[in-house]
Amino acid sequence: MSNNKTVAVLGLGLFGASVARTLEKHDLDVIAMDKKMERVEEVAAHVEHSIQGDFTKIEHLEAADVGEADIAIVASGERLEEAIMCVLNLKKLGVRHVIVKTKNKDYLEVLKKVGADRVVLPEVAMGKRLANEIAQHSVIDTLRIDDRYNLVEIHPLKSWENKTIMALNLRQMYGFNIVAVKKASNHEMSINVEPDYLIHDGDLLFVLVEEQDLERFNDMEDAS
Repeated sequence: MSNNKTVAVLGLGLFGASVARTLEKHDLDVIAMDKKMERVEEVAAHVEHSIQGDFTKIEHLEAADVGEADIAIVASGERLEEAIMCVLNLKKLGVRHVIVKTKNKDYLEVLKKVGADRVVLPEVAMGKRLANEIAQHSVIDTLRIDDRYNLVEIHPLKSWENKTIMALNLRQMYGFNIVAVKKASNHEMSINVEPDYLIHDGDLLFVLVEEQDLERFNDMEDAS
């Protein structure tokens, strides 16, 4: 292993295999594990440290040096008892940050109580994103940065079009701090957003906003 961040991906179904391959492309050190050898073999060409093992057994995790990982992603969380056992084992081994993927919203609080630092529901997240895009709801996607801030992808309101960022004064009006714009004209992302940039139909804005201001904006839009 190098001095890069190490991520263990436990469960190599479609989601886990995709995560493992993508992390490896970004030059992170990846430990990929699954019970099924055929799944391990499928990612072995892309992920150097691909191992067959049962992540519910602490000795298998120890043998694979999973305890040395900075982050562990439990990518197979359909069976609650397996996910719980894996989280408990990871915490025993001292893994600092544990992310669990699940399809079942009812599992979320249970998994957090046993030690999961984050629980993700990809199907729910993608469903919301698709529905928001189709309905042209302003808020397309939200990423919680911490207990206070969110990074939010939004469609500009119709009333913002053909106006400059300076004229709209989004920080004062909504608490929005624009960090990037994806321009409709060329679909390129720009992080150097000038105050005189003219907003166009089809642009996407990426803004940093506090939770309370995001809720206020959603309420205002729903009421309009």
